[in-house]
Amino acid sequence: MEKGQTIELKAVYKSYRTKTSVSIFKPTYKEIEAIQGITFTHTITENLGIFGKNGAGKTTLIKLLTGILPPTSGEIKVLGFIPYKLKKEFKKQIGLFQGGKGQLIWDIPAIQSLELSRYIYGYSKDEFLHRLADFSKALDIGDELNQPLRNMSLGQRCKMELMFSFLHLPRLVFLDEPTSGLDIITRSNLRSFINYCHQQYGICFVISSHNVKDITDCCKSCIILDKGHILYQGDTNYLLEKYQYDIITINVDSEDMAKEISNKFDGKRNGSQVILETSSSDTDEVITQLLSQYNISAFKLKRKDTEDIFTEILKNE
Repeated sequence: MEKGQTIELKAVYKSYRTKTSVSIFKPTYKEIEAIQGITFTHTITENLGIFGKNGAGKTTLIKLLTGILPPTSGEIKVLGFIPYKLKKEFKKQIGLFQGGKGQLIWDIPAIQSLELSRYIYGYSKDEFLHRLADFSKALDIGDELNQPLRNMSLGQRCKMELMFSFLHLPRLVFLDEPTSGLDIITRSNLRSFINYCHQQYGICFVISSHNVKDITDCCKSCIILDKGHILYQGDTNYLLEKYQYDIITINVDSEDMAKEISNKFDGKRNGSQVILETSSSDTDEVITQLLSQYNISAFKLKRKDTEDIFTEILKNE
């Protein structure tokens, strides 16, 4: 495995000291451990998702990987570089988009702001125009390019900021809450655009998000963070399959029958209704037994939502 193809962290800690009093003369402080001993390696041939609830350490981890913050202790190498040293060669190979934080100039046409990218990163106007046309087509952007950002909707501004983050075609792009505050259609379009750029240009995306679909739709690998610790690191589909269950809801003729079914299949009972959870591989067999042995008056089958799966993992830990 080439070092220039990986993100590597070894026993990384990051702590903050926050003020807990308003006193000017005798302030008191509290130490917060945002990242606690994280170790992992990720090859940049695949996108990586970072999921966790508020305060889990997602944004801190992104800041460590991009060099905005140095670690308190431990080692970090991204593409063979130590991020917080912020070498020019490193900065050319990464991009950063933080949802809700603007990089473009508010009062000039978006295309003029976007063109700053070619001056910063040193590529030709022809390359700029080619990439702009390709990205605009993929994101369904038209005349908005000639409007200033202050006249755009949140979704339109987000598209412009996202394009600016990697018009220079870096090897690695960090997206921190990329779909925050966006409507369902715009979220879906942005996910499609991320997948397009990964396939077309070979860009690796590291996506930190509260939105589970950002990760399941775009990332083959994922990390689940909780209170600065890694609860899971590995294949996203494997995680979903491991925790995936079907939920069977049935109504029967009597509470006695419901109690019998609940005891036999380890379900939850509410009067004459029973709710059963089964692994997907066992669902057909359970349904066959229920229909052949009991008089079922109502039946419903639902697969557990991916968001429920991630939430359950966090709760259980």
